[in-house]
Amino acid sequence: MAASKTRIDWSLLCLRLAVGGMAFLAGWQALRHAALPASLMQAAPWGLHLVEMLCGILMLLGLWMPIASLGLTLIIGWPLFLGWLNGAALLGNLHGLFLLLVAFASALGGAGKWAVGRG
Repeated sequence: MAASKTRIDWSLLCLRLAVGGMAFLAGWQALRHAALPASLMQAAPWGLHLVEMLCGILMLLGLWMPIASLGLTLIIGWPLFLGWLNGAALLGNLHGLFLLLVAFASALGGAGKWAVGRG
């Protein structure tokens, strides 16, 4: 049975809100509990968390979905990839792998019908 256009639109909205909200809140929580950076090396994690929050906001609104979801996929996937290069088990971080897959799924699905950046 093929899914109707309305069901697909609702599923894309739910996926977009879940992934965008998760990204925004994860970045917000990390910044809230971090000390102010004193050097450029300490500012790099701050920048990543700010980009994560920005990608989350863009995804929540449905603006620039390909760029926002690609940025989020890279932010989530890079530590996983480095871990795999250094000998971590492929399924050793299931939470990170799940986040990577849903961010990638939102990149493939797009913003959907109910997005600010539609059209």
